[in-house]
Amino acid sequence: MMRKCPMKARLGKILLLLLVSVLPQVMAEDTERKPNIIMILVDDMGWMDSSTYGSTYYQTPNLSRLAKGGMLFSDAYAASPLCSPTRASIMSGQYPARLRMTLAVTPKSVDEPKALMPMGKDYCGEVQSKNHMPLEVYTLAEALKDAGYATAHIGKWHLAKTSKHYAEHQGFDFVIGGAHLAGPPDYYSPYAGKGNRRSIRNLKAGPEGEYLNERLAEESIHWIHSVKGSGKPFYLNLWHYAVHGPVVAKKDLLPKYRKLRDPKAGQRCPEMATMLESMDNSIGILLDWLDKPGNKSIKENTLIIMTSDNGGVTHKMVGENTWTSNRPLRGGKANTYEGGFREPWIVRWPGKIEAGSVNDTPVQSIDIYPTVLEAAGLNPKPGTPIDGQSILSLLRGKEMEHQPVFTDFPHLFGVMCAPSSAVRVGDYKLIRFFHAGMGADSHAYELFDLKRDPYEAINLAAHLPDKVRALDQLIEAHLTETKALTPLRNPQFKGNPRKPRSNSKKAPGRPLSLSLAKNELRVVESGSERFQLVDQDNKPRQTHALVLNGSDWVQLENNSDGSVTVAWDKPTGTATVLFGWKGGFTCPEINDWTTPPSKLTIEGESK
Repeated sequence: MMRKCPMKARLGKILLLLLVSVLPQVMAEDTERKPNIIMILVDDMGWMDSSTYGSTYYQTPNLSRLAKGGMLFSDAYAASPLCSPTRASIMSGQYPARLRMTLAVTPKSVDEPKALMPMGKDYCGEVQSKNHMPLEVYTLAEALKDAGYATAHIGKWHLAKTSKHYAEHQGFDFVIGGAHLAGPPDYYSPYAGKGNRRSIRNLKAGPEGEYLNERLAEESIHWIHSVKGSGKPFYLNLWHYAVHGPVVAKKDLLPKYRKLRDPKAGQRCPEMATMLESMDNSIGILLDWLDKPGNKSIKENTLIIMTSDNGGVTHKMVGENTWTSNRPLRGGKANTYEGGFREPWIVRWPGKIEAGSVNDTPVQSIDIYPTVLEAAGLNPKPGTPIDGQSILSLLRGKEMEHQPVFTDFPHLFGVMCAPSSAVRVGDYKLIRFFHAGMGADSHAYELFDLKRDPYEAINLAAHLPDKVRALDQLIEAHLTETKALTPLRNPQFKGNPRKPRSNSKKAPGRPLSLSLAKNELRVVESGSERFQLVDQDNKPRQTHALVLNGSDWVQLENNSDGSVTVAWDKPTGTATVLFGWKGGFTCPEINDWTTPPSKLTIEGESK
């Protein structure tokens, strides 16, 4: 019979007691290793609406400070050119088309969207949009909360028509705002409309002169204070109302921007400039708090993601000033040109992301959900559709191939846009304009090489038909897979669907026609010549060019004065250069159909 060793028994008990006493500490350390997440979302902030991305008017030193400590993305996109769909994409990781939420939530939104039959003389019908993000969506906040995170949403939500879809029902423990408001009643305290109606929920009035952006940053810090001793990691949505309308200048900053204003520039609205600087100040307040010595451990374990929900607004004015310009990008909020949905995007994670790095991989707002889950060491919930792709490898400095970037905006918005879907693969981007072709059931297409033509000035569709077909097949597969609603064609329509969307009175700066002084060159020796498009009145226009073929012996210099220098060396064979108009700031000027490019043919024969 085997006898127990008393010494071994005592050692076993001691080891068991040690394990029991150490286990809570190990679990606590494991919890601390899960990163805190701060998601900063700015409203209606375009890609060029900051000095960080190159604006010479708007001043955003704190965004630059954030970028110096992390990674700046040059080619990041919202999932939609409007706010509610992009916000839904962040919380769900899904395309807005899959959610059938492709417009901002308004009283016209519905519970069950449909594609409507065309009305009157429209060449296609309207597409409805959902009025809420369904509770069935397993949100990013719910996934993190279920993993032990404390969660808070502070600011704009705009994913609900009624209270049952407010932020507190979508995974958030603590909420300020989080309701249906598209913009605040006022940016100044008491943040309420007439009779204190439409006030921001759960936000008490502050002292006179207090401005909303800075107040939301302070509320964010108060909440972090309240949970930092809980042993839980935290997830915070700091979702600004700024810079959505109403445009309310921060009064103390207004004199500075009135003095800096250039009346000929696209970005020339002092009121908008003050709102952007105030938003930047709010980020500075948060960064200052994290930089305090007592918050070092929080800072080192906090992943910050900052981006916007759609492009800057080009279709509204304050006096004679357009709210903003997204140039050099074309377009703005509510269309599928680059200015409509390419966004600022900065990520900081001390020790995990190389400080001051820049990444030009195209990424999109649907990627935030899977990226945050992977950063937190979590797997997606089985059965949860996620369209996005984790970009954690990019954040860690590794290369990765990103999936195509899709965006859908199947809506008739008059001069602002035509119903369309777009895809970007590599440097090429194709826009399909639904039912805007001249034949029955045909679409119209615009194809751009974004690397050589960031202005989207030169439509290559007629010159690269194979590329159009390949990318359009991707669009069709995307629409099929997401079961997207698309516009119905009007079989009774007999006119030209590509007629101008704005008349010359609304777009006096848009040329009616464009041409070159010459379209052919015969060259023998090396040389160069300057070219510039002229309009119907023989007025020189801002010109951009690219070499379609013959780039081995033809080089271009797109000059700052709007001309193009074409140079050739050891000319042999035939080269083709395409020229397009890259001008315009206002919505009617830049959002209409792309004028076909002018072509220069160079016949070369070396001596």
